[in-house]
Amino acid sequence: MTPTNIHGITHRFLGVAFAIAVSLAAPNILWAHDGPHHGDPEQSTGSRTWTLGDAGAHLHGTFVAASGENIQIRLDGRRLVTLKLERLIASDREWIANRLEAIENLNQQRPVRFVVQQPLNSDKIQAQDKAKPMPSIHEHFLPFSESLKLRWDDEYFYVGSNGIPAHPMMIGIRSWQQQVPIPQKYFGENAWRIPLHPVPAKRPMSTKGNFLRGAIALAVNGVPIFNPLNNRGDDALLFGELDEYGGHCGRADDYHYHIAPVHLETTTGKGQPIAYALDGYPIFGYQDAQATDFAPLDALGGHKDGDGNYHFHATRTYPYLNGGFFGEVVERGGQVDPQPRAEPIRPDLRPLRDAKITEFTQPKPGSYRLVYDVNGKQGSVSYTLADNGSASFVFVDPNGRTKSETYTPRQERPRRGGGPPPPPPPRARNDAP
Repeated sequence: MTPTNIHGITHRFLGVAFAIAVSLAAPNILWAHDGPHHGDPEQSTGSRTWTLGDAGAHLHGTFVAASGENIQIRLDGRRLVTLKLERLIASDREWIANRLEAIENLNQQRPVRFVVQQPLNSDKIQAQDKAKPMPSIHEHFLPFSESLKLRWDDEYFYVGSNGIPAHPMMIGIRSWQQQVPIPQKYFGENAWRIPLHPVPAKRPMSTKGNFLRGAIALAVNGVPIFNPLNNRGDDALLFGELDEYGGHCGRADDYHYHIAPVHLETTTGKGQPIAYALDGYPIFGYQDAQATDFAPLDALGGHKDGDGNYHFHATRTYPYLNGGFFGEVVERGGQVDPQPRAEPIRPDLRPLRDAKITEFTQPKPGSYRLVYDVNGKQGSVSYTLADNGSASFVFVDPNGRTKSETYTPRQERPRRGGGPPPPPPPRARNDAP
């Protein structure tokens, strides 16, 4: 979309929003109910996916209202967020402009009926909040909630995520298996779940030699954390497999950490959890040896505070985070079970000897480019993700040879437990010398 068109949409948005704001002063104003209205051009009250063009992140929620240059979206986790219109991609801005125009047309009728997507303070929502009080764990994920779907029941706190962090990825890896970050579908039934009422285990289990598959914790930005030991039992950090933030990609092109993400404290603040172990106990950053409440850590990397609440701490050496589970978990197939499944769309590749990743960029939303060096020669992997879930890759090896491939995701529901399902073969392939 050209700058002229963007300006036009913004101007149209402001004009319609102003007209609606003026209509608030009219008598007989009615707030819309949660369902669609008869005569509405589309049943647009349902949840949709919104894309933040400046961050490449996605939100899942319902359009609520507009005011000035701001819009409000109620996330599927029921939290209301306010965003600048300009942060959304052009197609989302166009959708809002069309919706506001439809609302304005309805509001021209008498008696005046002000139509919004959902009431901001409906009795229904208040009743739900009273019936299920917000758990304290919720506030620890709030700094990243624009890209997460948060919900809970009586037993678990659920975190929906695509597994992609806001920070740069992959740079600095010296032992690379040629996998790249692809957003995952950790949503709905495949969301992460954390016990709200963790139960101390009678026999706590260590992660050394156990739980070498899958995640052992979840960072508060929605990125899973795997055992610091890789599936061979080697320290992933010491073997050069991790990027500057302690992460890399698995065989399903799923990005995850292998050490505690202490860098998240720049967003969460000191003294706040940066992750939760899958047994339900929080993980904090490094200890301050000069703090008045300093206490040594046990064999699992945790201890109890003055109120008797157990928690883990990050450490600069192995085990880096929780060295086991203080709480009850179920181990099945070498991992905590149940837990979400990553969905590979292409075959996993072999390690590329002597490769070091030097650059990872996102030229535009949905498109990525990774650059690596092998003995002074540069290679690259460029890929673009389509709305239908397919991915188109262009590989340029250090000798200048180019190969292009396109992959399409499997059409099946994710399964819990066990290893990743076999990926589909490439749908299209074009090799160039």
